[in-house]
Amino acid sequence: MSETNQVSYVWHEASHPPAGRPIRQVYAYVFDARGRVIVLRDNGVWNLPGGTPEPEDGGDRVATLVREVWEEVQVTITDPVHLGYQTVHRPDREPYAQLRMAARLNVLGEREPDPDNGRIHVRRLCPFPEAVELLGWGPSVDGQVKCAATTAVERWGLPVGAPAETYTD
Repeated sequence: MSETNQVSYVWHEASHPPAGRPIRQVYAYVFDARGRVIVLRDNGVWNLPGGTPEPEDGGDRVATLVREVWEEVQVTITDPVHLGYQTVHRPDREPYAQLRMAARLNVLGEREPDPDNGRIHVRRLCPFPEAVELLGWGPSVDGQVKCAATTAVERWGLPVGAPAETYTD
């Protein structure tokens, strides 16, 4: 468990949250054919694409991911893989879960505003190590980063970590 501003994160590889644990986020490491990952910048902070489950998703976490990735970075995905989840502990709240998945980038669409806030986020498609550095989440995510890289290499045969051109818009 690591501490950041009195918040702790515990990674649970290849597991699903226990019944009754709220899932507040569904995010993914979305890989293209060159092993690059798409990240977005919003309010000066880099993040993975994904977001909050909505009633329209019907409890389907993949539906949440597909919707949120499109809304934030206008990317369609294929072959989503559940990596696990992290439990978030905050002093003033009940613990909750953040699901982590990996997926393949299918189509990089034209930019449009995020319906949640009306902003067009900066999106960057970059080598996996650069994405991890931009996220800046520290050692608390080492397990999920390793799971994402292993999935990309073993499931899809992607050259994770290979030099590749960065694309930003």
